[in-house]
Amino acid sequence: MSHPDTYPQRTRARVAIERLGGRPDVIDVDLIPAGEGIHEAATVEIAIEAAAVPPAVSQELGKAGLWVREVRPRMGEWMTVIATTA
Repeated sequence: MSHPDTYPQRTRARVAIERLGGRPDVIDVDLIPAGEGIHEAATVEIAIEAAAVPPAVSQELGKAGLWVREVRPRMGEWMTVIATTA
């Protein structure tokens, strides 16, 4: 099933990016438009300098209405979080 890249979805993703981008433990945040990544919905990819995902990051994603799809360690020094709008 296809998930159209709607204005409300992009807005929710951008709000999360804006809030998370200001955190000192966030290395990078990227928005992948719907249909361009492995997930059909708009996707937010977050790189965090931590051994685990801080609760505040999960809370921000939840406030923006995003679903955490994947969390994985990278190079033993940071984590990648993949969250989608649907």
